[in-house]
Amino acid sequence: MLDRSGQLAYINLEPALEVVQKVEEAIKDYHWMVKEVERLRKEIDKAISSNPSIQEKLVATYGDAAGMPSGKGLRLSTFTIPEERYEKRIERMKSLEEKVRQINDFANNLEDNKYRTVLECMMDGMRMNSIARHVGVSRQRLNEIKRDIVNRLAKELYSEELLGS
Repeated sequence: MLDRSGQLAYINLEPALEVVQKVEEAIKDYHWMVKEVERLRKEIDKAISSNPSIQEKLVATYGDAAGMPSGKGLRLSTFTIPEERYEKRIERMKSLEEKVRQINDFANNLEDNKYRTVLECMMDGMRMNSIARHVGVSRQRLNEIKRDIVNRLAKELYSEELLGS
């Protein structure tokens, strides 16, 4: 990125466009990602709670049991789902949680209430016409606000990637 009289210019446009697309997709998928994190969390909790011996190993022990030697690690083979599926679901849940957290942090740090409202409506999956009516702006002005939000979020989330391009 080069800063020319207050404007950001990209040396290579391809990576910048990819980043903007990633951010737009992340905002569109926000509502779905939140639901998916909850579903994965319930599934993982169910796999753990279905076997009390595993649950005991995950919770700190106190009293006489705390001083007793125990095996290192946790045998996942007693889960109701295969170990590799369990690990993949944990990783997927963590990845989605991180994206959701980043978007939430960005939304909370937006100082302009109109911008924050537009972003939150987009995160909730509202259509652009509905958002324009809700906020009380024209469709053209809404597209300008959306573009500004996406550019700011892209710059915040992917600044290293953009600088490397």
